[in-house]
Amino acid sequence: MLTYDPRTISSKVYKNLNNLKNATPNESDRKEQKSQAVELYTYVATWGLLRMKAEEFALSQSSKKDVVKCFFKTLGEVAFPDDLQNPFLDRQGLNYLTEKDASEYLSCTGLALQVAREFAFWAEAIYPKTQINQNPPTVTN
Repeated sequence: MLTYDPRTISSKVYKNLNNLKNATPNESDRKEQKSQAVELYTYVATWGLLRMKAEEFALSQSSKKDVVKCFFKTLGEVAFPDDLQNPFLDRQGLNYLTEKDASEYLSCTGLALQVAREFAFWAEAIYPKTQINQNPPTVTN
């Protein structure tokens, strides 16, 4: 039986999102990643987990796609901690989600919402705002 510990979700999200950020040298890509990470919860809550999985293949911006992939990697690690095969990876995730009965799909969605909520929280800490210039330029006429 799986024992629920909220730190499990939080620590996995932090580790995976931080690794993604560190692997992304471009600052504009990091900003896109932060934006996508914050938006995951709203997307899953509005459109559902199946639609989010399909979105992974439809996104054209690689920085946003990387966040969605990171999300599903993390979701699989949380949902199946002892399983070496993550059913949410690649296109097999679509098959996995469509083959589940309604209660299993809703359970996956509930867990996905918790993971997405952690993504939004950690995005603010991992991708800090750029430093504001302490001495703004003076305007002269």
